[in-house]
Amino acid sequence: MRRGQPTRLGSVLLIIAIVAIVLSAVLWATRTLFSNDSTDEPVELNAGQQLLNEPTDQTAVRMSVRGPIVASEQHYSIVITISQSSRSITTYRGYEGEIIETKTLPNTAAAFSDLLAALNRAGYMEENASITQDPEGICAVGQLIQFEVLDGDKSAKKLWTTSCAKLEGTFAGRDINVEALFQNQIPESRAIIQRAKKIADQ
Repeated sequence: MRRGQPTRLGSVLLIIAIVAIVLSAVLWATRTLFSNDSTDEPVELNAGQQLLNEPTDQTAVRMSVRGPIVASEQHYSIVITISQSSRSITTYRGYEGEIIETKTLPNTAAAFSDLLAALNRAGYMEENASITQDPEGICAVGQLIQFEVLDGDKSAKKLWTTSCAKLEGTFAGRDINVEALFQNQIPESRAIIQRAKKIADQ
């Protein structure tokens, strides 16, 4: 072996070092590229979610339930609306808005804030964007349930689901949790709902 020339082992080690440097550079570039993609694209929130995150004194939430589509004498619907200042439940008979029973209670900003936080955790404004059909007339043998965020008298966002199996709606949250949250806001709400169903069945 001539003095000054690299040994075979030295050449192998040099090649390994170069390959390691190249792989490290490729991994760094890949991580940087994907990191930039994830941070540069803002998450688009619907109007209802924006109000849940940053409510005003005009913000309210509402759950509306349409019963089975049957004869007018046997049809019922339920509306529960909660705001910073009030909580109300109204039950209706028929399709013309005949009131069966209504109950209104005061509310506080602190209680409303906790409700919004709980609704957020239950996915209240999570949307299934793949559903585009109009819910009118859907699930005729069961319930059409609509969840809504109000900005004053205007609807900021409304999502819907049904009690019928395999009939998905635009609502993608946890419907059982959300329904319970609304009903738990008003003492005796379940009894009020049962009375409405019994009256509609008469």
